[in-house]
Amino acid sequence: MAWYEVVVGNIGTVYDGNNPVEARKDYGEYVKQSKNGYGRAAGESVTIFKDGDVHLEHIGDCDEENDLA
Repeated sequence: MAWYEVVVGNIGTVYDGNNPVEARKDYGEYVKQSKNGYGRAAGESVTIFKDGDVHLEHIGDCDEENDLA
């Protein structure tokens, strides 16, 4: 069974488990917060790892700005 971890920029790990539906739900919620500039997740990158490899990734505005510097 695959293992999933959802990591949000300055927050850290917000999900760690074997339920892909729950991982995707949490990922979607934090991507929405990142895009809408809401809370600590505002502008942050959000990544789902599946068995340690990047599965899905949203690059937040905070990281895009750092790439331009």
